Amino acid sequence: MNKEKIKNWILIGLVLLSFGLTTQLWLSVPIDKMITEDQAFSGQDSKEDYDLSSFVLPQYIVVNFGGQSHTKLINDSSNGRVFAEIYQGVSDILKNIFIGGQNIAFEQVKWEEWMAARERKSIEVEYRWAFDVSIFREVFGGGKAGEDIPVASIKGLIVSLGRNGAVYINDGAGGTVYKWELPDIHTLLERLVEHLEEQDPVKYWSLKEIGYSEDSSFYVPLDMSSFNLPIGTAMTELDTGAQAILDAQASVFFSDMSMVRKITEMNGSYIYTDNQSALLRIDSSGLMEYLVYSYAGGDRNRADINSAIDAALKFINAHGGMPEQSYLEEIREVVENDYRGHLLKFNYAYNGLPFFRRGGLETSAIEVTVVEGKVVKYTRNIHHITKARIVQKPLLYPVQAADVVVEAISGFGEEKRLPVILDMYLGYCIDTEGTKEYQAFPVWHIKTEEGAFIVDAYEGRLVE
Repeated sequence: MNKEKIKNWILIGLVLLSFGLTTQLWLSVPIDKMITEDQAFSGQDSKEDYDLSSFVLPQYIVVNFGGQSHTKLINDSSNGRVFAEIYQGVSDILKNIFIGGQNIAFEQVKWEEWMAARERKSIEVEYRWAFDVSIFREVFGGGKAGEDIPVASIKGLIVSLGRNGAVYINDGAGGTVYKWELPDIHTLLERLVEHLEEQDPVKYWSLKEIGYSEDSSFYVPLDMSSFNLPIGTAMTELDTGAQAILDAQASVFFSDMSMVRKITEMNGSYIYTDNQSALLRIDSSGLMEYLVYSYAGGDRNRADINSAIDAALKFINAHGGMPEQSYLEEIREVVENDYRGHLLKFNYAYNGLPFFRRGGLETSAIEVTVVEGKVVKYTRNIHHITKARIVQKPLLYPVQAADVVVEAISGFGEEKRLPVILDMYLGYCIDTEGTKEYQAFPVWHIKTEEGAFIVDAYEGRLVE
């Protein structure tokens, strides 16, 4: 009996010891006593005011020279100038719409007319998200103009060139298309398109035009020889092994660091909290998560979408800043603890191509939740390319990448089943497995009705 009691006490002691070791270690020294001021976020002292128009940019621009002759432009080093020039011409049209909207007659048309306009000489602009029309009103109309425009959002638009000029707007939220007849203008855009055609850019066709499938909603390149995409080495923005730097960065999130305690978890993550207002967690992968304890205390007069964007941009500016080539990927309404707010997702690119993180296709580099002008959640996971090397190997053709997905969906030895492909484009994947120096390599991102896939654009393997 005594032996049983001894065993029980030993077992209880081991459980308590295990709990103490695996959960957390409290530091008795206040964090503010360990911080060197010059080691905080570089963005916290920035006086830069972010311009919303710098983040609400097209994912791509398709230029149709007439018939089956089209090319696709992204904002990269090779096409950046012509991309900017063409989008400036489109922006001038949008300013005309939002500033002089009361004098513009919009006509709702069928989707077939939108598709027909794509087949003629035209410029098609596609945004990453069906952004609320109030965002465009802010960017192109100064905030209050164009209030009688019938669309609720803008996912894309087509500027039809030639004698029968018109502008078509795709209202992604409403699933409708509106047309504004615009004859005898676009002289600048006509010249830009003609000049671009003279340079003989890479031609893009739809999968239907190629003969691969019936998909015709997006375009892929016919020739891959001009895509010299390097393989890079990426490192996390945060050096999780540098304690003093992490403590300094944490100080940006709390007004009184003397009240903050730090918890060190056994997996290498750190938690900072004052037990009253907020919690900050930095894990060993460099992922930063900030969460406030109470959603109350916001300003109900700042519950609109543009106030949410303004609050998010100011918060990001003071808590790490924006990485290069950042863009607004998505913004939507959410309900958090019975409070209505907005979730904003930002991503960034490498030479115009978006980053994807292996194991986190659905997450973005920066995510901010704003409730009544108050940031209540903030996550950040940034990597920087430090080295790059050219690969003497051709990139996978789009149909070859699609075949990899077909094999994955169909299963080994089964009859091949072609999925409905909604979109596919090049990007970069960061493989965060292994050491602190991660590999960043070109991939084909393929979105189907059955989910998203990424295929290594050099090796032809399914990454995820």
